[in-house]
Amino acid sequence: MPDDKARDVLVVGCTSASAHGQDQLRRLAGQAASRNVRLIGADTPDVLRTDVWRMPAHETVPVELADPDALAAFAASRPGLAAVLTVKEGGVLPTAVLARELGVAGNDPHAVRTIRTKDLAREVLREAGFAQPACTVAAGAAEARAFLDERAGRGPWIVKPRDGMGSAGVSLVKTPDDLPAALEALGGAAPFLVEEFVQGEEFSAEGVLIGGRARLVGVTRKRTGHGFVETGHRMPAGLAPETEATACAEVARAVSAVGVTHGVVHVEFWITPEGDVVLGELHARPGGDFIHALVEHTRPGFSLYGALLDDLLGEPPSPVPAPGRAAGSRFLVFGPGRVRAVEGWERAAATPGLLAARLDVAPGDVLGAVRNSADRHGVLVAGAGSPEAVDAVLDEAQEALRVTLGDV
Repeated sequence: MPDDKARDVLVVGCTSASAHGQDQLRRLAGQAASRNVRLIGADTPDVLRTDVWRMPAHETVPVELADPDALAAFAASRPGLAAVLTVKEGGVLPTAVLARELGVAGNDPHAVRTIRTKDLAREVLREAGFAQPACTVAAGAAEARAFLDERAGRGPWIVKPRDGMGSAGVSLVKTPDDLPAALEALGGAAPFLVEEFVQGEEFSAEGVLIGGRARLVGVTRKRTGHGFVETGHRMPAGLAPETEATACAEVARAVSAVGVTHGVVHVEFWITPEGDVVLGELHARPGGDFIHALVEHTRPGFSLYGALLDDLLGEPPSPVPAPGRAAGSRFLVFGPGRVRAVEGWERAAATPGLLAARLDVAPGDVLGAVRNSADRHGVLVAGAGSPEAVDAVLDEAQEALRVTLGDV
């Protein structure tokens, strides 16, 4: 920074119950401190009354993040804030509103509402010339069934919440007979989306907006299990260089098309069997599941949140180091059943090469089906010099762990 005067930056959503969320906020705090930036954490009064983990911060303040009037009042009371940011999906819209109220760098709230409403984002991308799956917003079973009937023989289809995350409520519908179970999985969410299932491998692109343009810093290959719940990530993604370049160009163009101008971005996409790039969901926040750790490990010396802070504060961008290593995550899924014993976790967590490890089961726990990301039972995150070495680290750690299950 050009001077030694500390600047205050508001972090919307400064608490986290997840291991990856806590790691994100710790890294943000460290990279802010190295830039002489003081972080002010903000979260809702209800959350702050609990004992949930909080980001290290100069100050923590309660704000009703879903109330526009409360956001305006808070902004008026804190005119000295230099920037506002978030690492959470639920914080993206209040961050945009606060940036507008404070008169600091930030996204247009309309653009944020668009990308958070999946069908609206698809329509904007379709109008901009991007290939998008056919989709509709349905209020109930009759509208969903009519959409399927109009396209008989063209499935399968995906039924999912209009605004959701973590694979919660997402179902594959191969025939109309599958529709009732898919609607039940929504848990009453309405309206909801019915859209064409995209055939192909799933990836995501990770980046940060610098000077209003997306600077992509990694492509992640995804591994999924039952119900599209993500079970692992690998970086580099192993795509052919020309395919990766095409995908990154499409992602950067899409970020611009939807009007996102600031922040970290996480954009999902598929590569179809024909080699086409089809964009999925766009997010104006970092990817979850320790993707941020994969990005920083594979580009030694890169600070993802530092780059974000520099851009928001108008600092000259630092060079982005070239990729030089590999990293990956593996999510642990056990059960169903009752946990009788857990052995070897300390040895597993101490495996050389692990960047992070967390186990969320203990003797006596009853494990059910894993239906969304929050249901997974733990995670191992590894970094090494090659993809093969990453897999070896993850294998060694998982082999050291033994979870014994019995009947419920």
